[in-house]
Amino acid sequence: MITYPNVIQNSEEWLAMRRGRPTASRFKDIITAAKGDLSKSATAYIAELIGESYVPEWVDFAGNRFTDRGTEMEPEARRAYEQHVRERAVEVGFVTRPDKVVGCSPDGLILRDGKELERDAIYDEEGRITNGADLFNWGVEIKCPSPKVHVGWVMAGGLPDDHKQQVHGAMAVTGLQRWDFFSYFPGLQPFHVTVRRDAYTDKLAASLDQFIIDYAAARAAVKPKLSRTN
Repeated sequence: MITYPNVIQNSEEWLAMRRGRPTASRFKDIITAAKGDLSKSATAYIAELIGESYVPEWVDFAGNRFTDRGTEMEPEARRAYEQHVRERAVEVGFVTRPDKVVGCSPDGLILRDGKELERDAIYDEEGRITNGADLFNWGVEIKCPSPKVHVGWVMAGGLPDDHKQQVHGAMAVTGLQRWDFFSYFPGLQPFHVTVRRDAYTDKLAASLDQFIIDYAAARAAVKPKLSRTN
């Protein structure tokens, strides 16, 4: 895993880094939750990725009151998670696989026992952490949903299917063996699920590899047919 610790999530730099790059929050458009096979929406996602590469100023989704609320509450929810697991969740901006193509934006990465970011991180000339697999123990996906959604997750138990690809995808990107799912709403007991790498994670990783092949082929095929006008 290659970690970009100095990139601020939702900043212009972060948005530019994600353009044209498949990321874990969109893996549900690549891979099915049931079996980890390529999704029927994968072709449409390829078209979207190519389009935003050529027209980076275009924004399909600028957020709504629910996503804005989640962003505002995330620091409070991260503190609640840290108290819950009694560990420090380090904020990083972005992580990619070694191929620098597929990425994710963890809500937090937990340092291994005895490790300190300031002392043990190894940086390259571009300020990226290159020893993340040895530095971090696991990651966490934090959600701040409505009470209805939070209670629904509690009632169902387990990792919600809507976030299965994202959580397992984060493990596939980082190579870490554990990822926590943490739902937080003030005044309610938090909902915490620990997810371990398993056969679904490996199947998802293989499907991602095939998606990248298809994506590269599509880019090469349409490149002569696309041009920017002044």
